Amino acid sequence: DYLLFLCGSDEGWMRVAYLNMSDPSEQCPEGFRLYEENGVRACGRPSTNSGSCISATYPSKDISYSQVCGKIIGYQFGSPDGTENNDINGIYIDGISLTHGNPRRHIWSFICGTQESVTANN
Repeated sequence: DYLLFLCGSDEGWMRVAYLNMSDPSEQCPEGFRLYEENGVRACGRPSTNSGSCISATYPSKDISYSQVCGKIIGYQFGSPDGTENNDINGIYIDGISLTHGNPRRHIWSFICGTQESVTANN
């Protein structure tokens, strides 16, 4: 079972969201753009000249929880910029961020950049 493999147990876990983009009938969440290349289908933010962000909300149906377990597969498209700013409610990373609650609280982020480290000269 997937939850047993991923989370160490299949008991006590509740699936809140499931998106399998390898299934050709699967659609991206509302507002996301579908990217298709070399047989890979992925959902991402809309393409703009000035950057953008997009989010999807998956409610836990008011069930309290103390742990989150899951899997996200990400693909780079274009030239990623790494971190943008420190505002969790805005465009703050180039990548994927998993948050919870209102106001949002950080759980996990995968940040994409063009180099391992960059020194900026302003």
